[in-house]
Amino acid sequence: MNLLLTYIWSFWCYLILTIIFIICAPIGIFISFFSSNLFSIYTFYLSKLVLLLIGVRVKVHGNFPISHKNPFIYIANHSSYLDPVLNCFLINKKYKYLAKSEVLDWPFFGPVVKKHLIAVKREKKESRSNSMSSMKENILNGYSIVIYPEGGWKDENSNHPYDIKPNELLNQFRNGAFRLAINTNTDIIPVSMCNAKNIHSSDTMLFKPGKVILCIHKPIKSQNFLNDENGIKDLNNKCYSLIYKDLLKYENRK
Repeated sequence: MNLLLTYIWSFWCYLILTIIFIICAPIGIFISFFSSNLFSIYTFYLSKLVLLLIGVRVKVHGNFPISHKNPFIYIANHSSYLDPVLNCFLINKKYKYLAKSEVLDWPFFGPVVKKHLIAVKREKKESRSNSMSSMKENILNGYSIVIYPEGGWKDENSNHPYDIKPNELLNQFRNGAFRLAINTNTDIIPVSMCNAKNIHSSDTMLFKPGKVILCIHKPIKSQNFLNDENGIKDLNNKCYSLIYKDLLKYENRK
């Protein structure tokens, strides 16, 4: 019976997401041509509607809503396709995601988000270098950057270019986000996103209603870390520790 209810709920979620996308995507594209800030405000409120309709209750710990004048680098753990929606829920200033280039190939969705992503082919060194240059340029232009420093997630049956353990609570962070922060003197805001995988699993692609806990940490000043490999590692470890402790406290994986 529980499985049947899960299928019924998942059908509702996919139906409502399809309807919202058909109606709201053209509006978002239109808005994005005029103002990146306005587009971020639009997705900020749209994400709240989406989460409400698919039965996600959000509890936020920390300074919310996030408001800032200067660019930040937001880093967060990543375990679900729901994560970008949760990021939109938190940020109402202009920003761009670092995302795998395959996203741009997704039907309908790819062309909509193209302008708001910095795409990277994770397995290609040249692409990683180009994405780093693009992120630096966007920071100079006033954009914040959202990065998932684990490099994605890996299920039991999926392939991944990085050494990621399947269904791990938190895989080791890669250094790119922290090198970017130190090289550009940009502060980092770590965000812990707990229980998103219970709401939408990439294993089954099914939805369940439930509660997500978001922990927004205070900005970490990159200027306090040496501009060398040791400094990058220290910043990495500090951010990893903050998010890992939150996951241990709030994550409820089954």
